[in-house]
Amino acid sequence: MILIIAYGNDLREDDGAGLVLAEQLASIWQARGLAVQMMTVQQLAPELAADIAGEDVTAVVFVDTRMTTSPSDRSVAVVPLKPDTALSPSMGHHVQPNVLLAYAQALYVTETVPPAWLVTVPGTRFGYGETISDVALSAIREAFEDDDSQLRRLVANLSLVACIPKPTTNGTARS
Repeated sequence: MILIIAYGNDLREDDGAGLVLAEQLASIWQARGLAVQMMTVQQLAPELAADIAGEDVTAVVFVDTRMTTSPSDRSVAVVPLKPDTALSPSMGHHVQPNVLLAYAQALYVTETVPPAWLVTVPGTRFGYGETISDVALSAIREAFEDDDSQLRRLVANLSLVACIPKPTTNGTARS
């Protein structure tokens, strides 16, 4: 199963763009017959580590909006993630995706966590409102339309990865 963790606030303009993108990703993978669980949260919290370590999870995709002011930073970005125990395991306002992976590995899984990616949409407006900027909407549209986009490659690759059973700690596959 692909676990999508979308975070942001759909009442803060572009902060909701990642949520829109996550819904589209879930729809695509579900249309391909893949199991998908989508979680929508306003911010990442340590308790999400239990979901990441879930027995059926074969891949995790974090989806968010990143602030940009650069005219050249107008595309959806996809970054592979791995657990990072060097990051501050803060219990405060912001927990990084890499730290959640480290929590999942340390607290629930002995050897490895599912492969994970951070997908971010560029955003320029974060005031109060439900309207997403043309910059963010255009980036989402282009990411799905451009055959060479990082997002299209991730969609294709995860369509394959999600079909592979997650290994257990003793080396055998869980079904």
